[in-house]
Amino acid sequence: MAGPSTKWMRALSRAGFAEAWAPRALLLVTLSSAAAVIAGACSGDDSGPPGPQGGTGWPDAGAEAGDPCVDGEEVECHITVGENAGVLTCMDGIRRCQDGRYGSCEGTMTMRRSPFGPSPGGDGESGYPRPLANSEASDGGLCATNPCDPSCQSFEETPDGGPIDLSGTGITYTWSVGDINELPESVARQGTHQPCTTSEDCQFDQYCEHPAQSACAHSPCDTGGPLLTTCSGCIAKVCDARPSCCYQPTIPADCGHDACQTGTATNMTTTCGDPCIEAICATDPLCCEIHPTSSAECATLIGAGSTLLLGGRCRVPTSGICPPPTQPIDGACVPNWTAYCRDRVATRCAPKTCTPPTNTWDATCVALAEQECGAACGTEPGVQQGLCKSYLPNQTNPACGGVDLTVGVPCDGTIPVCNRGTMPAPANIEIHRYPAGAGQLPSSAPGRILNSCSPTGGTLACTTAQPIAPGECISVAGCTGLANGMELIVNPPGPEQIAECQCGNNGSIYHPLAMCESPGCIATASVSMIRPATLFVTLDRSASMTANSASTSRWNPARAALRAFFEDQASAGLGVALRFWPHDNPGPCNDSAGTCPGYAVAGCSLAIVPFDGSTARRLTADAAPTDQQELALVNALYPGPGTNGDTPMYPALDGATTWAINYKNMHPEEEVAVVLVTDGIPSNCDTVPNHIGEVARNAYENHGIRVHAVGFGNSSTEIINLIATRGGGRAFNLTAGAGLETTLRDALVAIRGQALPCDVTVPLAGASDPASVSVVHVNSAGTETVLTPRADLASCGQGWYFTDATNTSVKLCPQTCTALRDTPGKVRATVPCVTTTLTPMTTSWERYRGVCPPGTKTQWGFLRYRTATPGDSSVEFFVRAADDPAELAGATVRLAATAHAVPTDTRICDEDSTPPCAINLFDVLQELPDARTEYLEIQMRLNPTSTGGGGVQVQDWEITYSCPDSE
Repeated sequence: MAGPSTKWMRALSRAGFAEAWAPRALLLVTLSSAAAVIAGACSGDDSGPPGPQGGTGWPDAGAEAGDPCVDGEEVECHITVGENAGVLTCMDGIRRCQDGRYGSCEGTMTMRRSPFGPSPGGDGESGYPRPLANSEASDGGLCATNPCDPSCQSFEETPDGGPIDLSGTGITYTWSVGDINELPESVARQGTHQPCTTSEDCQFDQYCEHPAQSACAHSPCDTGGPLLTTCSGCIAKVCDARPSCCYQPTIPADCGHDACQTGTATNMTTTCGDPCIEAICATDPLCCEIHPTSSAECATLIGAGSTLLLGGRCRVPTSGICPPPTQPIDGACVPNWTAYCRDRVATRCAPKTCTPPTNTWDATCVALAEQECGAACGTEPGVQQGLCKSYLPNQTNPACGGVDLTVGVPCDGTIPVCNRGTMPAPANIEIHRYPAGAGQLPSSAPGRILNSCSPTGGTLACTTAQPIAPGECISVAGCTGLANGMELIVNPPGPEQIAECQCGNNGSIYHPLAMCESPGCIATASVSMIRPATLFVTLDRSASMTANSASTSRWNPARAALRAFFEDQASAGLGVALRFWPHDNPGPCNDSAGTCPGYAVAGCSLAIVPFDGSTARRLTADAAPTDQQELALVNALYPGPGTNGDTPMYPALDGATTWAINYKNMHPEEEVAVVLVTDGIPSNCDTVPNHIGEVARNAYENHGIRVHAVGFGNSSTEIINLIATRGGGRAFNLTAGAGLETTLRDALVAIRGQALPCDVTVPLAGASDPASVSVVHVNSAGTETVLTPRADLASCGQGWYFTDATNTSVKLCPQTCTALRDTPGKVRATVPCVTTTLTPMTTSWERYRGVCPPGTKTQWGFLRYRTATPGDSSVEFFVRAADDPAELAGATVRLAATAHAVPTDTRICDEDSTPPCAINLFDVLQELPDARTEYLEIQMRLNPTSTGGGGVQVQDWEITYSCPDSE
């Protein structure tokens, strides 16, 4: 903190500077008979004068205005009119006394070099850099505000150790934050994507707890086999950091599968885009998809007696034996990518090798998932996967050995910036703003994670003014250009960017109605969105589901699993539409004759059991026939359509996602998902796996519809993973047989749990007494209903219960869950807020001494400041003045200014304010004699919010004085 100044920046000659100097904000200047309003001494912003402050009258003269004078007397005046490229335009003239008061400055303009050199940009005071980042004691220096007046002096203060914060005993916080639970759902969902897989899904100072499994073979929090590089956003990060945790995608280009994978030859051709596969197909055509056009060609490829069949297949030869590696299917010899073809990789595809990988997802990979993804693997039993959770006050990410910045919910015009790393973050970190809807907040949607650390199109809004300790936050005030819906990102790319452990959750959204609250109270509430959920189930009923007695291992258990799922009371509230494929009821969705001439998206998008979004058509806890939708679904399955045809997967998925997109457009408040169930690989129509995956990607990334894929029998693991990965859903690769009914039902239950959660995590902060937990439903209109606690599920009627003895998770009773989906909204679990109410804090007096040359005397000029005052908190500035330090204690204490956000915003008062602002100390001190004293002291009182909340700060301030003639 600065002490009394003894520094005189410049010796003043009596010649030319014998008269009084003026710390006034407005001076009327006559230039060649034309009047222009300019800033006065120590307030030289030529962009316009500051307006009146707090009802203070602003005179039209200089420092001597209001002093008694004899009509006709004259005093010199020197005023800065403008500055350009380091050259000043100064007004040098006189003021004449008229009617007992000195008038405006009138004279001639001169040009001279600025003592500060060229400003960094723009003219006037606002162009000069403000030396406010030091922590050393500052002395009075030449005013950058009026360099034409060599007697104007300035004290510019930044407190040692950062801003002055309102503090107290007990649990107190020096910052405030908005409550994400109180944001409009549309705003919260822009930065909260659940189930989350990585920190990109959780903005607003949140992290991802127990990342969701997504399309991966197992959870990233569990050890096991290597995971597919592309199965989730989190896995992509880990694989990049440690490839031995993963295996690479196995669907290259437009080929059917990787050369090291055995299976169908579909889309294995000399032109599918993989040099290895193309080389093998060129020398071993029977490994690959063939398209003969004549019987003669079949005889050459397959053997004597082979003739051309419909669908481009060749009949079994006269010998009755299909040449390897083809296999007999329905009287034809069909190419097959067998071990023989796979073994050709060693001789045709060097350096590619099919050596089985030894990679594994070990404990190091789990730790990397927490570090790289900004996630936490939960240890509680039955923990719900993929929840975005708010950081607790003072909480850090233990996996981060450096800095990890986040942005909380902005409130009352301030932006909370936090450091969740374990090392301090420096000051002067940039915060950029982006237009509403710019889409720069990252998520783990396909492609979004790749540029999460490279937002584009931003504008600097403000910078942090102080370092941030690990686990701490600061409230950043004075950010410019903020408007409703703007996206905010801290530490964006650029020359000022600092290194972070991860930059995935550096974003937030500005909402002007968000009110500031204590972080200790925000952390004691957690919320779960309760929304209607609808599934479009598209079920494969191709010939392979029953061929060669497969009905007992595929079709029958698949139908039984779906029936059990529809009849499950836990499915109550779910909307379900059902479609079979290939099937022409209620519209064409087939691959007749091996082609798709009649295929239209409209046909495959029509459900045999439709769903219109009405409450009456949702599944209930009642059994059929009371539950009409359950009855319709079961009747469609039993006896069900006869199985026939191949596997036109592309049109089936295209139609299913088209239905889902159309439904979502009509019901934007719902969660909508597609479930594809198949026992085979794509046939006919478009069989390119990557093209099918693109259909899923479009639904998820452009329309918010997750696509889940379930495969068994002859299905391709690679294609099932591809569809789910691109579609943001779950992949289930099951085994056909007696156990399929159970595993398929479990898969559907897992999908239902992702689309239809009725769980709320109990926050970790606050009281530990389970009886103190309250659960409230808030509907879309904002009406709150307190829900009744129950002992357990068996005690349920309406209400909620704890899922286990740890009391960490709340589950709604089935009746309540069903009822609430008819009135979508959110459910909030809250524990009592444990904080200490703050009382006002008053600083010690800070003393300043004005040092003037002989023949002149100190005259106090202006006060400027920057504060943060969340909610209805405030900062009061008091001053007192005297010629003798011993007299200061008895001097009159006067209120100079009050900084607050409401009812008018006076938190920032400086040359960059809109309009420019300065508190006239000459008026505050009641003009003469108190305004012309050698010593001035300032004291601040920081007042908490009416509820005792903190976050109040004094960030810096400036005091100026001049040296008018003492005679």
